[in-house]
Amino acid sequence: MSGLTVMAKEYEPPDLSEIESKPEALDFWARTLETDPEKIRRAVKKVGPMVDKVKQELGIGGAG
Repeated sequence: MSGLTVMAKEYEPPDLSEIESKPEALDFWARTLETDPEKIRRAVKKVGPMVDKVKQELGIGGAG
């Protein structure tokens, strides 16, 4: 073995109030909101990228 280790940097959203459209952002928010990335993508397309609006669209309770 060569001893090389590839460390993948965990995605961190630059703004916690907005969902970026890139795949790693959709995966992050899908894990965070415990839902499917495709549902996140569809909700963003319908209501825009603001997390509170996406949560409301998905029926996920509570702000923040």
